[in-house]
Amino acid sequence: MGLGLSATLGRRERAKEEKRARILAAARALFEERGFQRTSMSEVARAADVAEGTVFQYAATKTELLMMVVDALWGAHEQAMTTPARATSAAPDGAAAAPPAGETADQIAALVSPFVAAMRRWPEPTTWVAREILFGADMPHRQRVLGRVEGLEEQIAARLRDDRVGAPGAAAATGARLIVTGVLAELNRSRQGRIDGEDVDVVLRRLIDLVVAGAGASR
Repeated sequence: MGLGLSATLGRRERAKEEKRARILAAARALFEERGFQRTSMSEVARAADVAEGTVFQYAATKTELLMMVVDALWGAHEQAMTTPARATSAAPDGAAAAPPAGETADQIAALVSPFVAAMRRWPEPTTWVAREILFGADMPHRQRVLGRVEGLEEQIAARLRDDRVGAPGAAAATGARLIVTGVLAELNRSRQGRIDGEDVDVVLRRLIDLVVAGAGASR
């Protein structure tokens, strides 16, 4: 490959990444300001200064665009958590920066706290995220988010397997899945007006305590 062609491809890739970054920033800002339902793809395109068709090249539907934003935010949060000096400033408002070295239930509560913090800060978009994770169509950005959900389940399962609880592998995996599914279900229930968003953390802590106790009893 000649240097000229390589440079051209490099510029194209940079231009694509720049457009993607503008679309992500515009979508996030509009979802936060107007909510998911009231935001249109054409509004995102105008805010990002791209053609509407360009937005569809990155996300085939509005729900996929939401998943694209979630994937980017989740990835940035995970990356920040690997750098201790940045962990406190990177955590969402109201969320624990990193799991404390205390009781297992406290550690698990810290792992899921970003969901509760997001629910308080961005209630309407967050409940749509929970719905899409649970019931959404099989699309690329949703699949990436599901991969991150599986990673969260493994982090929880690891804490259920450790010496404090000592749950067998299968019981730990099932317990972790129950907790993550419970988080998503409670967020979805809040969208339906069946639970006050301020009570979500109380409900989830009760669920976590029950799972930890049950996992420990399965030894």
